[in-house]
Amino acid sequence: MNRITKLQNILQQHFRCNKARIKLISSFIVSLIRVKTIKLTDISLDINHRVKNCSNYRRIQRFFSEFVMDYDVISRFVITQLPKDKKYILTLDRTNWQFGKKDINILMLGIVYRDTSIPLYWKLLNKRGNSSIEERKELVEKAINLLGLQRIKSLVADREFASAKWFKYLIESKLEFHIRIRKDAVITKYKSPIKTVRSLFKYTKAYSYIVLPYKKMVYNNELYISGRRTNKGEYFILASNNNPGDALGDYKQRWTIENLFGYLKTKGFDFEKTHMTDPIKIKKLIALLTIAFLWSYLVGIWIDDSIKIKLKINGRKEISIFRKGLDYLRSVIFDLNLKSKEFNFLIKFLSCT
Repeated sequence: MNRITKLQNILQQHFRCNKARIKLISSFIVSLIRVKTIKLTDISLDINHRVKNCSNYRRIQRFFSEFVMDYDVISRFVITQLPKDKKYILTLDRTNWQFGKKDINILMLGIVYRDTSIPLYWKLLNKRGNSSIEERKELVEKAINLLGLQRIKSLVADREFASAKWFKYLIESKLEFHIRIRKDAVITKYKSPIKTVRSLFKYTKAYSYIVLPYKKMVYNNELYISGRRTNKGEYFILASNNNPGDALGDYKQRWTIENLFGYLKTKGFDFEKTHMTDPIKIKKLIALLTIAFLWSYLVGIWIDDSIKIKLKINGRKEISIFRKGLDYLRSVIFDLNLKSKEFNFLIKFLSCT
C-alpha cells in the first residue's frame, strides 16, 4: 500500500467525494509537505511521476475550478484531532497581501492548541480593509455550532475588532471575550462623555497590570476593563464581558494566530507565493493547507513530548513544534523506501485512533 493510499483511506472517512478526488487531495497534501510550497507548478512536478507534468497541472486546475468542498468537514476533521475534554480559546484576525493589483484579504478564526492556532473557519474578503460584523458573525456562529459554548473558553482579538455592535453581538451570544481596545475609547454614563479608558490607568504604576473592579460603559456596552501603561505613554487595555481576571492570560494566546500565519507563509508553505486570486480557489487552498499544517503540527507535538525540543536562553524553543514536525515528515516522505515503517506510524496521527 503506497503513501497516497494510506492517507486516502483516512481522508475517505471524512470527505464525501469519489476516490479520484480523494486521491488527488491526498497526493496534493503529501506533495505540499514534500516541496514546502503552494506553487502549483512545483506541486505538479512532484504529485505523480508516472504522469506528465502538464497532465498533473491540468488535474490540479480542474480540482480548484470544479470541486465543491464542504468546509464544515475540514473544521470537524480539525476538532477530531484535538483533546475532547478541553475548553478552547478562539482567535480572530486577518492576514492580507497584494498579488499585482489584487488584494488577498483573509478573515481567519482559529482554535488555540499548544503554541499555535489551527484554522477552524475562514472567509475571503472582497475588499482591502477590515471585516464587517456580518462577516465575523458568520465564522463565530459556525464555531459555536461546531463546538458548543461549553467547549469555548473565550474569544480573543486585537483592537481592529473593537466596536459597539460587535461587543453587543458577543454579549447576546453569551460568548466570553477579551478584546484589546483603543486607549482613547470613551467611557460614558447616561449618554454623557466622562473620560477615556487611558485616564483609568493614568496614576497606576508603570507596567503594573490591574483589573478594575466594576464594569464601565464602553462602546455602548457594560464591560470589565483591565490593562496597564508604560513609562513611554503606551497603553495596553482589554475589554471583557466576563471573568476579567482571565483577560490577560487568555489574550496572550492571541499571538498564536500570528504564529499560524507565519507557518502558512514564510516559515512553512509560502502561502503568499500563490498566484491564485479567485476567492473560491484560495478558500479551497486554505483547506488543503490546514490538513498539511495540522499533520505537521501533531507530529511536532509527538516529537516535543518524546524528546523535548531544546530551549534558547530566552526560554523559547530553538525550533518551533510545527517546523520540527514538518521537517521530520519531509525527511520520511523523501525516503519512503527506507522509512516506510516511520511513515506508517506518522500517518496514524490523522487517524483519530
